Amino acid sequence: MPRVTLVVSNAPPRVIDVLPGATLLRAAVRARMPLGRSCRGVGICAACRIFIVEGAVAPMGELEAQLAAREPLAEHERYACCARVTGDVTVTTSYW
Repeated sequence: MPRVTLVVSNAPPRVIDVLPGATLLRAAVRARMPLGRSCRGVGICAACRIFIVEGAVAPMGELEAQLAAREPLAEHERYACCARVTGDVTVTTSYW
C-alpha cells in the first residue's frame, strides 16, 4: 500500500497509507491537513496546488492538463485533486 508523507513546517511529518490510485487530496483530507478545495476536488478551482518533494504520482490526466493550461503550475507542482498516487510520495505546500 503506498504511503503519502505530508511535510509540515514546525511539526513532524504526517504519514498516511492510501490505496494505489488515490488522489493526494484524499490523503491530505485523511491526514486532517488544510488544503484549498473550494470546488470540492473536481478539478475546477486550482486551489489545491501541492508540491511533490519526491516520489511517485501518475502522469497528468486530461482534466489536470486542462486546468494547468488555464492555471499554470510551477515545476514539481500538481493539483492534489487530480494527482493520483502510484507509490510512496512526499508532498508539502507553501502554507503547512
